[in-house]
Amino acid sequence: MVLATTSTTAATASYWQREGADTALRVTSAPVRADIVIIGGGLAGVSSALAILDRQPGASVAVLEQRFVGYGASGRNGGLLSPLPVPVWLLTADKNEDHAWALRALVRKLHRLGAWLSETVPESEVTPCMLHLQATGRLTTGGLAVIARTLDRSGIDHRMIWEPHRDSRPTLVLPTFTVHPYRLVRALAARAIAKGALVSEQAGVAGIESLPSGAACVRLADGQSVEAGKVLVCTNAYTHTIAGPRAPRAKIVRNYMVETEALDDETVARLGGGQTFVVELNKSYIFYRVHQRRLIYGGVETFFGAAKSDYEVPSAVLQKLEKHLAHSVRWRRPPPIASAWGGNFHSTATDLPIIRAAAQGGTVSFNIGYGGTGVALTQLFAPQAATVALGQPCGDDDDARVARIVASTRVPLAGLLRLGGRVVRDIVAGKPERGA
Repeated sequence: MVLATTSTTAATASYWQREGADTALRVTSAPVRADIVIIGGGLAGVSSALAILDRQPGASVAVLEQRFVGYGASGRNGGLLSPLPVPVWLLTADKNEDHAWALRALVRKLHRLGAWLSETVPESEVTPCMLHLQATGRLTTGGLAVIARTLDRSGIDHRMIWEPHRDSRPTLVLPTFTVHPYRLVRALAARAIAKGALVSEQAGVAGIESLPSGAACVRLADGQSVEAGKVLVCTNAYTHTIAGPRAPRAKIVRNYMVETEALDDETVARLGGGQTFVVELNKSYIFYRVHQRRLIYGGVETFFGAAKSDYEVPSAVLQKLEKHLAHSVRWRRPPPIASAWGGNFHSTATDLPIIRAAAQGGTVSFNIGYGGTGVALTQLFAPQAATVALGQPCGDDDDARVARIVASTRVPLAGLLRLGGRVVRDIVAGKPERGA
């Protein structure tokens, strides 16, 4: 066993939050009133604040965060800007030209985003990398072959490699970026502040109430209140804690991560030298990368239940991660685990976010439901969230088309059946491997 465990492991911060603890912000107390109040200081909230101020300069925008900016999933993830930000469209793009177009559009936007972040907020450690989607069995081997054909038809840059050290199973490789997620969210918050936003930490929201004037009263947990012309709820997995308009349905999922002690040079090089992000296509959805010579490793998703702390990692989950880790990197003697943490994220059935008004003509809107690709999607969809919050039409034709496609996307049962049929046919024909 790598790490002696008790019944649970309860951290008080993630690796990223501890490593980026020097990122101070010029925060203020909550204002008495604001044109737009954004609830939630994660990537969805601060990205929406920036998009609103870009669209309506001079607006008074207040971001209210219950703990500290980057406390939730935005400060506890793997830090990948996923080059496949909407995986569900991979199942339908071959039959749906809108979905094929949207895939291409978001991938283009993603690479522009990576370049913009690198230039604008270099402290977020934007690093070009290669995403490695690794097949782990015959079904995932066949699935990768089908996805590669979809990417071929969609004109999305990728390549397939077969790795001898993994029994020649295929890996789908796509260019993208990694970031330091906590430094990223803090840097974007600092940029929003520089543009005029007020950001308040330790400003938990208890509820939202309508006022006769048509505005809203945002009640804080400490008894204070903020009068808001518009309210944008960006609380994701914490949405259920706020009393107010009924939130759209989305599931709360809990993910777990560990950080190893520092690795030697040979191991760092073998794991990609910090320029590779690996996702293993298995039921535990394992992912990992190297940062500052440490392996950041996660997976083992569960539906959220009662936890002793917001960072808690049950001992059984930690043991499962240790077992996966030893298998993934094939160490004779795995390095000790330095820390472990858990956290909740929000996800819809399609893994697409929910961006819409709470009611027709209402003052409250939602920007929630970001799943496992939320580091990228929160920023790519921020302009849409801004237009919904402001009650304005989308000024960009591509963004408007993407918004319409997102709104019409449903769980692709037919696409799942087609994918399954193709995988089975490929396996029976013996051709999900090279040259598929």
